[in-house]
Amino acid sequence: MIVGEKLLGIFDVQADTANFFTEEDANIYTTLAVQVAIALQNARLYMEQSATLIQLRELDRLKSSFLANMSHELRTPLNSILGFADVMLEGLDGPLTKNMNNDLGLIQKNGQHLLHLINDVLDMAKIEAGRMNLNPERFHIHELLGEVTSITSTLASEKNLSLFIETDSDSAVEIFADHTRIRQVMINLVNNAIKFTEKGQVRLRADRRGNLITVSVRDTGVGIPPDNLEDIFQEFTQVDTSTTRRAGGTGLGLPISRKLIEMHGGRLWAESAGVDGEGATFFVELPIEAVITEPVEIEKAQK
Repeated sequence: MIVGEKLLGIFDVQADTANFFTEEDANIYTTLAVQVAIALQNARLYMEQSATLIQLRELDRLKSSFLANMSHELRTPLNSILGFADVMLEGLDGPLTKNMNNDLGLIQKNGQHLLHLINDVLDMAKIEAGRMNLNPERFHIHELLGEVTSITSTLASEKNLSLFIETDSDSAVEIFADHTRIRQVMINLVNNAIKFTEKGQVRLRADRRGNLITVSVRDTGVGIPPDNLEDIFQEFTQVDTSTTRRAGGTGLGLPISRKLIEMHGGRLWAESAGVDGEGATFFVELPIEAVITEPVEIEKAQK
């Protein structure tokens, strides 16, 4: 029995008398041998594929567990470093010279950046492992956008950009969602808009349509090539490496943001003509009453 160029075995048919088998019998047994060979090959391939899939799932679980553990191990000492830097900057350990103040400011700034990257890795590990829990509550989306602009205003001011909520934005909508995670998503979108905009403005607005609320972040930056509008939501993917290297980041912010919105039963997408100066617009669409997707652990999903 041969499949391709590989010999799988021998199909032996015997009789007690000479010339017992006719030519038709030989054709039947030959066909049967071929079918048995194919069945054996398929069974072997299926077993190999199943074993490989089990190994890949285990590797994925170990990777997520490793990332989560390493993120915790890195974040603990980093928080201590940032805490001591804050104490010294506040002058609680005595007066500082100008150079000391500048050095501590750099420690604080770069430490916060590193902490943000670690948190991204930790969030992605939690999402992939099915351990990201959401805590929904009622809040006004307009108030949340106000918090976001307040938090990101310093970054916008450093680049002389206008950052504002459009005056005709819906200010009365109350939604049921995880306030912390929605704020995280919006801060990420606004920070990205500021990072990739050299001049002009970044504006936010909210519009209710029936049982849905759509929040948009529009900038006047470099834009995104239309062919790459989905690529930016892939993990560790950065479209323009020269620009993203200047802006920094891990390529995890947008994938995490999309997954968090999808866990609420919503959508996150981008639109852009890819023209510098026309920028890009990111849309977050959420149900007024979020349909929270329960996390599913990888180990349970395999059973």
